[in-house]
Amino acid sequence: MNAVTSIWREMMRRRLWPVAVLLVAALVAIPVLLARDAEPVAAPLDAVPAVTAKADDTIAEPVVAKAEASDRGRRRRVLGARKDPFEPAPVKAPKKAKTPDATPEPQPQAGTTPGGGTTAPSGEAPAPTPKPKVYPADSLIVRWGDAASGTLVKQVMRKREALPEDVFPLIVYLGLTDHGTKAKFLVDDSLEVTGDGTCKPHPSNCETIELGAGETEFFDVAEPETGEIIGSFQLDLVKINR
Repeated sequence: MNAVTSIWREMMRRRLWPVAVLLVAALVAIPVLLARDAEPVAAPLDAVPAVTAKADDTIAEPVVAKAEASDRGRRRRVLGARKDPFEPAPVKAPKKAKTPDATPEPQPQAGTTPGGGTTAPSGEAPAPTPKPKVYPADSLIVRWGDAASGTLVKQVMRKREALPEDVFPLIVYLGLTDHGTKAKFLVDDSLEVTGDGTCKPHPSNCETIELGAGETEFFDVAEPETGEIIGSFQLDLVKINR
């Protein structure tokens, strides 16, 4: 008690007795307030089994019902038309591209072409274009015939061909010389040669003759025994086909 008394006297001396009174009142009031709290209400015992039973019934009931034989004949109704799941999907047709409206071009009148040429009238087939003539390589276009009568025949002469063709040959075309600008002919011994050609090896001994395009050569056939001229031929070299 001496300790409590000394504390009380000290608080009275310092005028702290109201604080001491409040502390004492608090110590007394706290147990009283705790004793006045309401006790928890206990649930009735008869309600607990009912709730438990209802919960057990819900858990025991299956979510998916078992199918019966009578359910198989029942018709199912679904939305939309029936579709085979294994049938391939239909192929969509491609969309046609829209073409802009083309302005018709003016048609040329019959008898004229855009370039100024002439065409066939409407309803008639155009005239066929003539194809260019094709000649063998290194061939010649010559005129050959009787020099006295002046009757010359234009013909194509190929390499190693002879003139004239229907009788004993007098000249034979051997080929081109001088870079393709002249034609070389083999001449028979019975011929006397005069004209624009060049005799080789010498003019007095004319074994071969060379002619260019546009040149003419005359060949006189002499009788071997008497030397009399019994015939004369003319050769005109018109063109060399390279």
